Amino acid sequence: MKDSPTIPKDIDLKNDLDFDFLKELGIRYIEKLGGNLWTDYNTHDPGITILEMLCYAITDLSQRIDMPIENLLASEKDNLANMHSRFLSAIHILPTKPVSALDYRNLFAHIKGVKNSWIQEHNHPVYLKCDTDPSQWSYNPFAAASDNKTEFNLKGLNRIYIDLEEKADPAIVFENVKKAYHKNRNLCEDLAGIEPIPEQSICICAYIDIEPEADEELIYAKIIKAVEDYFSPPLTFYSLQEMYKRGYSTDEIFEGPVPWNTGCINSEFLKGGFLDHKELENAELRTEVRLSDLVRIIMAIKGVKVIKDISISGCQGLDNENKNWIICIAGNHKPKLCQNNSVFNFSKDLLPVGINKNRADKILADIREKEKILNESKIIEDVEFPNGEYMAVHQYDAMQEDFPKTYGISSFGVAASSTNKRKAEAKQLKAYLLFFDQVLANYFAQLSKVKDLLSVDENLKKLYVENGIRSILPDSDEYKDATQIYFSQPVKGVNGLGELLNEDEYPKNVRNAMHDATTQSNTDFAQETFYLKRNELLDHLIARFAERFGEYVFIMKMIDEENYQDIVLKAKVEFLNEYKKISCSRGTGFDLCYPEVWDTQNVSGAIKRIARLTGIEDYSRRNLLIDAIEIYDEKDKVEDGVIEYRWRIKNKDQILLSSSKHYLTRNAAYNEIFQTLKYALNKSNYKIKKTKSGNKTYFNLINPTVKDKSSEAWIIARRIAYMDKKSKSEDARDEIIAFLKKMIAEEEGLYMIEHILLRPDNYNKNHPSGNLPPDAESNIFMASCIESDCTSCDPVDPYSFRVTVVLPGWTTRFRNVEFRRYFEKIVRNELPAHILSRICWIGDIRGMVPDDDNNMLQLQLRYKLYLENLYILKTKYLLSTSEIETLRESLKNLVEQLNKLYTIYMSGRLYDCNADEKELDDNKIILGRTNIGNL
Repeated sequence: MKDSPTIPKDIDLKNDLDFDFLKELGIRYIEKLGGNLWTDYNTHDPGITILEMLCYAITDLSQRIDMPIENLLASEKDNLANMHSRFLSAIHILPTKPVSALDYRNLFAHIKGVKNSWIQEHNHPVYLKCDTDPSQWSYNPFAAASDNKTEFNLKGLNRIYIDLEEKADPAIVFENVKKAYHKNRNLCEDLAGIEPIPEQSICICAYIDIEPEADEELIYAKIIKAVEDYFSPPLTFYSLQEMYKRGYSTDEIFEGPVPWNTGCINSEFLKGGFLDHKELENAELRTEVRLSDLVRIIMAIKGVKVIKDISISGCQGLDNENKNWIICIAGNHKPKLCQNNSVFNFSKDLLPVGINKNRADKILADIREKEKILNESKIIEDVEFPNGEYMAVHQYDAMQEDFPKTYGISSFGVAASSTNKRKAEAKQLKAYLLFFDQVLANYFAQLSKVKDLLSVDENLKKLYVENGIRSILPDSDEYKDATQIYFSQPVKGVNGLGELLNEDEYPKNVRNAMHDATTQSNTDFAQETFYLKRNELLDHLIARFAERFGEYVFIMKMIDEENYQDIVLKAKVEFLNEYKKISCSRGTGFDLCYPEVWDTQNVSGAIKRIARLTGIEDYSRRNLLIDAIEIYDEKDKVEDGVIEYRWRIKNKDQILLSSSKHYLTRNAAYNEIFQTLKYALNKSNYKIKKTKSGNKTYFNLINPTVKDKSSEAWIIARRIAYMDKKSKSEDARDEIIAFLKKMIAEEEGLYMIEHILLRPDNYNKNHPSGNLPPDAESNIFMASCIESDCTSCDPVDPYSFRVTVVLPGWTTRFRNVEFRRYFEKIVRNELPAHILSRICWIGDIRGMVPDDDNNMLQLQLRYKLYLENLYILKTKYLLSTSEIETLRESLKNLVEQLNKLYTIYMSGRLYDCNADEKELDDNKIILGRTNIGNL
């Protein structure tokens, strides 16, 4: 059979380590270039000597490159800590939060007091009567007969059944299970309840013959323990090494939820080591008890000779003559041995043997306790991180020192009696070799900085300078932390280096070069080189997680070509820094038992991941409508009665920028704000001027695309504040830029509202503590588009596996049609496949519409209030009538607001095809993506 073609992983021929190969290759190159002039390639030839020195230097570099990667990445100090800061170990990158029922069982098995657990889908019917306007919704069946009725079960609700350990406090265990569930809750799912697993008692009657030397009490205890384990299989914890011995690979061991203090799953209230997934899967609830299984289990116990008679029955007792071979177990029940009604008789040959029940019970208790101690002694361990040995791979001494003394270029120099010509020849050769030394030194420098280049350091810049150059740099603060440039270093060990250089010009040239490399005022070429190399390295790190940012880079370049490089780099760095968190919780919802519901980062894992993929800096749940930007109306000084509009940007009560002119419509003022923000982030667009008296300074913000300085369009904003010094105006300008950058980041955010959390409660508000049917009113249910005969093109169920994603539609990026398209694509790609999303870009800045009509303002007020009441519902054992009414009122208001949401679009203008007007790219009418603006 022919082997399938494959691409080899290791394609390195190691030629760079082969001195003879390098020398032969060099000679062939010399022959090609200068064969007519150079014919002697023997070892005595100076050119061949130089070639040999270069080959040795290359093999030295190659040997260092070939070092174990952990050595190249090692640090001189705090090596292990630095390795962990740069790379994610198995415990931090492989586990995920629970997804399947088996994952949840794995998680709950680590909670103290839990012997085993099962999670089942909870059926929760909703009834709908369609022939009324509006349709009637209820948790209770409608009494009146009608053909125009339908019902559906809410999906995503779970009920947890717990098999408690002996002596465990149910209240404490259930509370810990509830907390663990909500911390690791799947998106669009919720907890319907937790309860102990119901038991179905089984009696066993057996007559057993044992070995003469056997301990009958010990055998009895082992039989009871074996039968209990058969009825409810125990879960065994294993150490990391034990899991390896069982044949599992590292990725299989760390699959699913693995508790760890600083890992994906917090280890609070947790116990034990790793679980064998196959054992966990086999530890399901039994549906039947077979007599043949019991015979096999008992016969496997050491000391048992033969089972003379055995029968099983329900705890109340059945006619043993029926010979029940199989007993079926009710659904969601576990079998339990009824010891009070079970009978075990023993004999040794023909002699009946009685047992000491107290001693047998003590032995049984000891067996259980030893098993528990051994099981809980196992702990979760991380895979040992490679701890490399630090090697100063950057050290490179000029190869000139290794030349024979006769060349006169080593530290011995030329003989004092040598002629000036001979001394000049030596200097000339040293200068010639210095070029090669510098190239090689730069390679060694880059190799030593691999650990930094592969790090995710947000402050990584080009400002590291070798100590050898430090002495010729200025003593200013900008160089005080400089240690080495990433891609170069000065050559050391060159005898008489100063004689080869212009001592007056060289330090100045180096200072200029270092200034370009170590400050922000770099040349365009230096900037582009940095961005290119940094992006390549970050893309490499991102690709190791099978992620990519290509389309995001394209979108950001289209939106903000001037600043997109910094924006993209920051997004990539933040994505990598938080990858441990956003990868393990990508499909989770937020913690419903967390007390802080607003101004909190307790949001769904999906939000965190989407935010990092789209460059949203702050994904916390907070107010998204801020007061910094405002449109207001005022009467013009001309008494014509016309209401005109202006805008201003404020930091609390301080006005930072205000419009330089009045606008006839709110839309005109609105559009001008975002034009202003585009230019306000660039210092060069602020023009500082003196007052007529010359004693004060002020500044205007100008539109750089307007060349006519007398045009009204040239000055687009002004700061009405006079300073007594130009430096103070510059400081005020810098404060505005810093504030605007922060404001732009803060106004970008999103809400992801899970519809399953908007279902009405199950209380009867007049009898909260009674077991009466729920009485939630129809008007607090979510609406569904349905006809009077209960037909619908959409699913009737508006709750199950649905989310509404809400974003402020007025921000600089969020107004852009292409960014919206990209964002919506990311949302649909990142949400679990079974979840349907509705995405709304809503709201207006303050002053565009009355507050009562501002969708974002009303939504954030109502959403916050509902979450506060939802937290009470989830954490309080029993709600009072007033609390139920408050909860329902807040739900009703939120549902009403959700029904009012609509996406806002940029305004466009329809141009006359026959006119000379030119249609602008940012003012086009695009079907489905644009509103026609005001006339």
